[in-house]
Amino acid sequence: MSSSPPPAENPPVSPPAFVIRDVSGRGRGLFSRARISRGDLVHEAPCLLVPKVSYDAHAKHTVLEHYLFNCKDGDRLLALGYGSIFNHSDPPNVDYRLDKPGMVIRYYAARDIVVGEELCIYYGANLWFEEVGGSGSKAEDGSESSDDENFLNRIE
Repeated sequence: MSSSPPPAENPPVSPPAFVIRDVSGRGRGLFSRARISRGDLVHEAPCLLVPKVSYDAHAKHTVLEHYLFNCKDGDRLLALGYGSIFNHSDPPNVDYRLDKPGMVIRYYAARDIVVGEELCIYYGANLWFEEVGGSGSKAEDGSESSDDENFLNRIE
């Protein structure tokens, strides 16, 4: 019998606070369908572990390379659920935390998010694509929040 993971710091927003939409030049993305407060758990994605040896021999040579999250020890996590649909933004409005022992990635609102705003994470400084249209995090009405202070991607 396996033990259950500890409860998240904040309960997930329910029902799902986002929908998938096509984004010109960016593929699919997640958009808020409700107001999300800073610190709210937006999504908890179960993961598959890609050990460093498998990554080096195989995964880094496939399209999966662009969907893997780096662990401190060289292993990678592949986010399932909606975890691989978050687009990139700098600054982002969603923070994430890897939980390798729990085999999940938790995504939290880095600031208050308005209805219709695209939910974006920060992929890092070394992008493998050219950014399209700036931050990509504006709401349908064109407004955008600038409260991005204290944003950090946290791992393990």
